[in-house]
Amino acid sequence: MILDQPMFTRGARSGFRQFLWYWLPVLVYVTAIFVVSSMSSPPNPIHVPNSDKIYHMCEYGLLGVLVGRALRQSVAPYSRLAASIMTVSLVMMIGASDEYYQSFVPGRECDVFDWLTDSTAGVLSQVLLWQLWSRFGRDRKKRAS
Repeated sequence: MILDQPMFTRGARSGFRQFLWYWLPVLVYVTAIFVVSSMSSPPNPIHVPNSDKIYHMCEYGLLGVLVGRALRQSVAPYSRLAASIMTVSLVMMIGASDEYYQSFVPGRECDVFDWLTDSTAGVLSQVLLWQLWSRFGRDRKKRAS
């Protein structure tokens, strides 16, 4: 069960520090995503066709990195694959809820292609993290000894 995991069982101070270090950035970032989604016409500094897809890739790629980092720490007994699958699932759910939310904002619309871009960014972020974990992570150090 999730509440039996190390993040929640190493004492109040340790758990709170882990929350601040790993999960607070995720919560702040998701809040920022929804704040921008609340704008009827968000700023658009790049004026190229489909520039919104570039924004979605960057926005949800970073979200995938933050969530992957937090989940990897929080569910340490599970495999990297399980953490990556959970991360992609969470990024996809946040992307879907963001698109649904935008359908209620004047001047915005719900676009399935934006959600697909969000989901793709979530997957690509996990490929990147997988590579970083393999090259520089604790798992590599354990295999070396």
